[in-house]
Amino acid sequence: MTIWTNELDFGVVHPLIYLECRGGEGPILETLPVIINDVTFGAIEIAPIKNPEVRQKAKHLLAESALQVVYLPILPVILEKLEPGSADVAMRRAALDRLKGLIDEAIDFGAGMAMVQGPLDPGAGERVAATERLIEDLQSLCDYAAARSREKLLFITFENFDRDVEKKRLIGPTREAAALAAAVDRPNFGLTIDLSHLPLLGESSADALQAAAPHLIHAHIGSCVIDHPDSPLYGDFHPRFGHPLGRNDLPEVIDFLRQLDAVDYWARARARLGRTPILSMELRPVPGEDDPAAVLANGKRTFMRAWAQVRAS
Repeated sequence: MTIWTNELDFGVVHPLIYLECRGGEGPILETLPVIINDVTFGAIEIAPIKNPEVRQKAKHLLAESALQVVYLPILPVILEKLEPGSADVAMRRAALDRLKGLIDEAIDFGAGMAMVQGPLDPGAGERVAATERLIEDLQSLCDYAAARSREKLLFITFENFDRDVEKKRLIGPTREAAALAAAVDRPNFGLTIDLSHLPLLGESSADALQAAAPHLIHAHIGSCVIDHPDSPLYGDFHPRFGHPLGRNDLPEVIDFLRQLDAVDYWARARARLGRTPILSMELRPVPGEDDPAAVLANGKRTFMRAWAQVRAS
């Protein structure tokens, strides 16, 4: 089988595989070793950890592992309903203060990236003003991260979501995310493109990755449910590859990898970041299929089969 480690670090979003850890609590120290001890993985994405003692233990475990770390302030943005770029001055300030604290945690962890997202969509009439405020806030976060970084520069990576299906965020279409990144115009700012979001956005891998290419520093593979609006999984809930309601499986992962090749993601991200680029799988157990080990295996097999086919062609 073709080895991928010369080109990328394959990662996993820990708080989706282990949903009980999503809020920064739960069996974090018990589940991290499953990923740490699996040499398939070269990277891990983790939720901010609430307990300072647990956070320090996790930090030391990950430092010993040689895994790249992506920190996920994006989860508190969702779970705590933070609103960077809000028209409400108090909400905007609270979001910035919280995110700066999470940036400090990311730097302490030795993370290479911290992932963020925008606020809820305020509606067509307010989008321009909200986007201008969001740009200002992202610039502030990037400048803060650059000033606080130690041995290596912390990158802020922005993930776009659907605007009218389930997450309903301000920045939806990838072309708008690319325009946002150009306006932020900071050396430590870039975009994450997630395969699982593309059906929700009505975009192909080729369209999204070509639009994002100048700013692309991070990528995810995963699936979603878009064809079954009555399902509780409708939207961005990341069922396993090949789930009967899901949109993405091996062919879509193969196409995504080919399109990453087409925009020269691996070399361009490496040059920008100064380190090996990351491609992470973002999958979760869903009701009726609640075994994290099976979901991990599903994602690894799908990636390895896709990588082998792409490199053989």
